[in-house]
Amino acid sequence: MKFKEIYLLGGGNKMKVKALLVVLIIGLVLFTIWYFTPKNYTQTLNGVYYQLGNGEEAHDIEIILDGKLHHRFNGKITFKGTVEIRGTNVPSIPEDKTEIVLDYHGENRAPIFSAFRVVDYKGRVEPDIYYYGLLYTNDKFSEFTIAVFNDGDSETWSPSNGFMITAPARDKQVAIKISQNLMKKFDITLNP
Repeated sequence: MKFKEIYLLGGGNKMKVKALLVVLIIGLVLFTIWYFTPKNYTQTLNGVYYQLGNGEEAHDIEIILDGKLHHRFNGKITFKGTVEIRGTNVPSIPEDKTEIVLDYHGENRAPIFSAFRVVDYKGRVEPDIYYYGLLYTNDKFSEFTIAVFNDGDSETWSPSNGFMITAPARDKQVAIKISQNLMKKFDITLNP
């Protein structure tokens, strides 16, 4: 083998390495764009509605989240969308309010609220915030607990006798464990 043939073989390997690097960079750019683009997120979770300090009484519920999930550069997940809670004895929002929404920015806690009130039969709305409760969640946005306010008033909730919605949970004991775990970061100790 002559020197010229050896050089050509080496040059071919350089071209292959460059082509591979270009493909890897393009793949990384495409993955990054895909990962950080907001995704439709619709999730139905089974859970429990219960009152703290009130024995074993609990009611099965469903929480339906419908919105956009977004991964951030800091590793946090954000969610913006609507929240629907179905079940017996679960407090509902007043009829003149719009649907309840969650605007979660990855801080493990966010209010759930209705921002508007319907003012007439045509469906026109005006600003009028009604707070349903305060949601606590984990970093993966896979477990939730909501401290439910009475009549939209945050002063009505207490860690000793407040109402809670927790999902996913099959019974009150599991729900309380999830709630305690999610709320301890905020120095809230529950009285089960």
